[in-house]
Amino acid sequence: MEKGVIITDAIDVKNVGEDLGDVIGAGRKLNVIISDDADSVLAETGADIALVAIATSLDTIFPHVKKCLEAGLNVITTSEEASYAWTSSPGLAAKLDRIAKENGVTFTGSGMQDVFWANMVTNLTGASHRIDSIEGQVSINIDKFPAFVADYYVVGRKAADIREMIENGEKLPIGDEVVCLRMDLENQISDLGLTTKSIKEMVEPIILDHDIKSKVLKGTIPAGDVIGLDNTIEIETEEGILFRAMQTAKVYQPDEIDINEWWIKGEPNIHVRNDNPPTLLGTSSQIVNRIPDVINAEPGYVTIDQLPKLTCKIRSLEHYLK
Repeated sequence: MEKGVIITDAIDVKNVGEDLGDVIGAGRKLNVIISDDADSVLAETGADIALVAIATSLDTIFPHVKKCLEAGLNVITTSEEASYAWTSSPGLAAKLDRIAKENGVTFTGSGMQDVFWANMVTNLTGASHRIDSIEGQVSINIDKFPAFVADYYVVGRKAADIREMIENGEKLPIGDEVVCLRMDLENQISDLGLTTKSIKEMVEPIILDHDIKSKVLKGTIPAGDVIGLDNTIEIETEEGILFRAMQTAKVYQPDEIDINEWWIKGEPNIHVRNDNPPTLLGTSSQIVNRIPDVINAEPGYVTIDQLPKLTCKIRSLEHYLK
C-alpha cells in the first residue's frame, strides 16, 4: 500500500470472508475480501503479479505457482528454494520455466536471502583480487516464528532419536524441504560465473546441559533435548573455490542474537557481520522492492542472480516499470 501498489485480491485459508484491510490492520477497508477459492479469484483477477508466501520447497508451492502463471500473472515467492532451484529440483524448475514462457510472464523467488545471503556477498567480491573460499554463518531464533517452524527443526525432540535418524539416513522434517543456504550459495556461484562440482549437506542437533524456556513451545525444554539444528552446506566448484555456510536455527538463551556473517577468504580477506538482521521485515521489504524487477524481466523462471541489483524503491513502483 505504501509503495503505490493496488491490491486486487487475497487468497488464504484463514480469515476467509474478511476485508484484507481489517486483517492486516491497515486502519481502513481495502474492499478486498479474502477468499479460499483460488480458481475463481485467478479466473477473474486483473493483477499483474502474485506474491506467494506458502512454504520453502518448490514441490510444495508448485501447484499454486503453476495456477498463477497459467492465469497470466508474474509470480514472486518467499520460497527459499525458488531463489535457485535448478540443481535441487531441476524438473519442477524446468516445468515452471516452460509454463511461464508460454504465458509471457516471469517467476522468481526472493526474500531475506536476496540481499543478505546472496547479493551482498557477491557485491563484496568486487574488492577481491583472488578468492579461495566464501564462508558464511547465519542464526535465527526459533521463538520468533510459528510453532510449525519449531517442528521443522525438531525442537523438543530427544537428541538420541534425532541422531539415530541421521545415522540411519532417515528424513528429518527438514529433510523434506531444503536447507535455505544451499540456494544462496548456488546464487553466489552462478552470479560469479562458476560451476558447481559437488554438494554436501550435513545436519547436527543442538542440545544444552541445562533446561531452557521456549516461548513457541510454551514450556521448558529439558537438558539434553534438541533445541534446534545446525545445517551445513559445502559446495566445491570446478574452479577450485570452496563455498561453505552454516545455518543455526534454535531456541535462544537470553544473551543470544540473530547473526548474519560472511568471510571472503583470499587476497584480501573480507569480513562482514550484521547483528540482528531484519529477517521478518526484511523478507517482506525485499519481496515488494523486487516487484518491478520481476515484471520487467524476460518471461520464464529467473533466479535472483539474473535480476538487477536490489535497491529500495523510494517512489511508487510504477515509476520503475519499463
